[in-house]
Amino acid sequence: MTSLTPPSQKHATLYRGVQLLCVAVCVVSAFVGCAMTEPSGAGLDAWSTGIGHGPVGSSHASDPSTAARELAVARRMVRVGEFSLVIPRLQQIISKYPGDPAAIEARYYLGQSYYSVGAYNDALRYLNEYIELAPGGEHVASGREYVARLTDQEIEIAPTELEEKAATLQDAIDQEPENMAAHLELANLYWEHGEYQSAGNVYGELLRRWPRIAQDPVVQRRIERDAAGKITVLTPKEVERRHREEEPLLIYNVSSFRSGRFEGWPATSHNRYYNVTGQAVNQSQNLLRDVRVVVTIYGFGHMVYDTKTVNLGTLRPQEVRAFSVQFSQFDNIHNITRHECVGTFRR
Repeated sequence: MTSLTPPSQKHATLYRGVQLLCVAVCVVSAFVGCAMTEPSGAGLDAWSTGIGHGPVGSSHASDPSTAARELAVARRMVRVGEFSLVIPRLQQIISKYPGDPAAIEARYYLGQSYYSVGAYNDALRYLNEYIELAPGGEHVASGREYVARLTDQEIEIAPTELEEKAATLQDAIDQEPENMAAHLELANLYWEHGEYQSAGNVYGELLRRWPRIAQDPVVQRRIERDAAGKITVLTPKEVERRHREEEPLLIYNVSSFRSGRFEGWPATSHNRYYNVTGQAVNQSQNLLRDVRVVVTIYGFGHMVYDTKTVNLGTLRPQEVRAFSVQFSQFDNIHNITRHECVGTFRR
């Protein structure tokens, strides 16, 4: 004989079942909503910055830590007095990472380096830029001291005074031609006041009279003598030119943005595309062939999402070309942590 559940007990059992089902549905819905909803706010967006662009790219990497590493190398060169050699490196940092704190700090070291080689107008310009861009920066006090010193020196380094000092030293050399100290002082005087060719002539005379002076670190940074005995003065302009020839392809003005969420889409919808744009310039005096920019986007843990190559063809000296790449191969656009642009070419 089949026993029947009383109506009240049956209804209670059904009611408990419906309750459990509703709880399960709510938990699943909350989980799915959390997984699909995009993070909101600038603090959660790894690509938002104060100027509205992503991390700045270069011909090697767009990771902001790259700029800091390059600045650390330049800083060490400044400390050991390699001012002529470090100037083009600092200028590259400013060009490759505009807006990056490393590029702002590079202006201070660039001003200090120009000051040390006697290019006072350039020194004043970069020091003032640093003070304006970083009013609370670590080197502002020192920068202001340089600026004050340079402002005073605009009168102190008048051509007549330079000529008087040079004439006095030249008289000492004429009276005592074997006086190496007077030669060195005259060469340094010319160099520190930006008279590089005159300094080179004196350094050349020093090398002819005392060949062993070629081992002096200061002399090595300022002049170069080839196997035929020809002397090249390593002015800041010459050093910068050589640096551009060694690294002719510069990738700069790199930025990123998201796109592909069309009008009418719900606010929780993902952007469909991650875009990287930038410019490439041939900063050398030679033709560059088969120029390409390889753009890679990365996720957490250096995971590679996708890589694309842009063919720019041949670049004439000083020619600039723009490039743009669009990516859609990723699991979640917010998981993209950085992008990298690497330039390749044939001479």
